Amino acid sequence: MNSLFFNDTLKGAPARIAPAQGPAACRLDKNEQPEDLSRALKQQVLERLLDTDWNRYPAADLSDIETSVARYCGLCPENIVLGPGSAAIITTLLNYFALNNKQIVIAQPGYTLFDYHCNTYNIAYEPWYLSAELEYDCEQLPALRPGSVLFLTTPNNPVGNSIRQEQLEQILAAHPGTLVVVDAVYAEFTDMDLAPLVGQYPNLIVLRSFSKAFPVAGLRLGYLCAEPQTAAILRKLMLQFSINHFTQVFAREVLFRPELLEASRRRVQAIVEERERLYRCLQQRLDGRVLKVFRSAGNFLLLRIFDDAAFARLLSELAQHGVQVLNTSPFPLLRNTFRVSVGSAAENDFFLHCLLRSLGPQALRQPIQLKQFKGFRPLTGAEQFQLANN
Repeated sequence: MNSLFFNDTLKGAPARIAPAQGPAACRLDKNEQPEDLSRALKQQVLERLLDTDWNRYPAADLSDIETSVARYCGLCPENIVLGPGSAAIITTLLNYFALNNKQIVIAQPGYTLFDYHCNTYNIAYEPWYLSAELEYDCEQLPALRPGSVLFLTTPNNPVGNSIRQEQLEQILAAHPGTLVVVDAVYAEFTDMDLAPLVGQYPNLIVLRSFSKAFPVAGLRLGYLCAEPQTAAILRKLMLQFSINHFTQVFAREVLFRPELLEASRRRVQAIVEERERLYRCLQQRLDGRVLKVFRSAGNFLLLRIFDDAAFARLLSELAQHGVQVLNTSPFPLLRNTFRVSVGSAAENDFFLHCLLRSLGPQALRQPIQLKQFKGFRPLTGAEQFQLANN
């Protein structure tokens, strides 16, 4: 009977988020922040949440939260539309444009939700493939017809690179009849802020989130930025009451406190510093014939292992040690790659510890100083020397 209702692609599709295998000692697969909010802050939210009427739908008027979001990203409230996470906004837009027979073009590889949702919902799209070096190449951009919609992610997830602002503005100016939707949820980890461009280009939509730059991935609050007329139309597509009591209370009472904004800014800076340390370590001290690490403007790194057997062994051994990473090999152009989130210094060192153990001495150019992580023994000086000189 299912064949009458569900296509073969949906029936054969794996779960997009696979359950973890084994212990989760080191969660580096979902680009979450490594540190949680304080218990005292959580308690304040819980006490305020107790005052809400759970038998009633959450408030439909979110103008005060939109004002706070607009102030945060330097826009006007009329530019902001809220959603229960940027992923929900993405799927809403894809569904609407597909139902209205728009030409949809999606940069690939990119955020996996785009391809997964299109495949399982039978939404046709044209890929805009990155170059062989995994860079945005406007010469490879498919022809965009009037009324088309272009989706791209910058900083790119999982690659980590960004489209140059002049490239994006060139596309916007050359194709005024194309709506360009930019998934920019990692904007806080880079110096390029595209949100102000919605004031210059009416065909631009920028998606943002609080799940990456703040330790509140469980909050499920995302937003889009667009010129006011477009934002007013898109607001009608968002499901009413989808911003629940918890999210509203947190956004109104806690999220935009100056002390939390400053703490989050410091956390982002610390993650960026860890990202650069991890990148330098992998780039300078591991053999480039064994492993390649890609530059990143997000809170993660993309790594490629050139040997098939070594790649399979590494992913297996990382899982055995409770180190969760995202296998990106099924994505276009990303054979033998995986994405690792930037965690705490100890988590990053333990990841390196497991990586070196698996790849062996042929991968190491120079000794690496590693710290202990939750009871796991780091490499001793003698072991590092042996790996570096064998």
